[in-house]
Amino acid sequence: MMGYSDAQGDLAFREAIIKMLNHKRGMALTTKHLCVTRGSQMALYLVACCLLGKDDAVVVENPGYKPAWKAFEKTGAELLPIAMEADGMNLTELKAYLKMGKKIKALYTTPHHHFPTTVSLSLQKRMELISLSNQYGFTIIEDDYDHEFHFGARPLQPIGSLLAVENYVYIGTLSKIVSPALRIGYVATQLDLIDRIVGLRKIIDVQGDNIMEQAVLELINDGSIKKHLNKATLLYDKKKDLFDKIIKKHLNDQVIYTKPDGGLAFWLVPKQQTDLFQVAAHLEKKGIQMLTPDKFSFSEPIMGLRLGYASLTEEQLEEGILEIGKLL
Repeated sequence: MMGYSDAQGDLAFREAIIKMLNHKRGMALTTKHLCVTRGSQMALYLVACCLLGKDDAVVVENPGYKPAWKAFEKTGAELLPIAMEADGMNLTELKAYLKMGKKIKALYTTPHHHFPTTVSLSLQKRMELISLSNQYGFTIIEDDYDHEFHFGARPLQPIGSLLAVENYVYIGTLSKIVSPALRIGYVATQLDLIDRIVGLRKIIDVQGDNIMEQAVLELINDGSIKKHLNKATLLYDKKKDLFDKIIKKHLNDQVIYTKPDGGLAFWLVPKQQTDLFQVAAHLEKKGIQMLTPDKFSFSEPIMGLRLGYASLTEEQLEEGILEIGKLL
């Protein structure tokens, strides 16, 4: 444990993750398909460097997750934004890019609970996306950052679990389960790409955190992670319902939103044109943080509030919503 180990990650730890992915998420992977990383951001960077080049393009959701965009831009690739709809990304816009003859190498998506709008990509659109990927040869990069926290019906399985998909990358993390300070993520993909990812990982970081991986593996094997997830899911489900009641009570006439069936945040759109940068500035003076539109918009600011509820008390949630209500 104190010496050098496999750059791909501890074998027993990879076996535990693979077991979870295959049994819980319907995937068909072996330990050879998986590389453990220091958080999902490292996984995104490794994938970007091994998949993209200067003349390539990558399609991204708008609004979307900017840290991933920065990893793609670092390779010199061009970002092509597509809008979001109630059932996920606008595939008509994707088809338009493809017909333009752009050298699209990849598409990045958070299909389970889209960041920041929380919507899920419908099964119909998943199948159509796979068909387009297979036809045009671009890789689907699926960031499944909070799969565990789904409170309604059975969650949709990852795109990577659908047998028809030919070119895919699946990225996950354990940080949302335990703590953001726990920098353990993973990437699963085809063998030729995983070999390149492991090769690059050896250059920049010869191995993962052996001791942390062994500690988490113990928690998995003795059932502690499963118990914690069950407890956390019940807690977050109740808190989600509570937050919904608070929003209805104080903001019902001022915002449009759909109660999410999973994830740890709500997406609210003001009914009237609002300067959300000013709202955020006023909230900050009261010790309340809010993501401003520039944190998730491609160019023109997209008006919406992504409000996380998981780590806050009932009193803090109500205080925050009351203040937002005054400002709106």
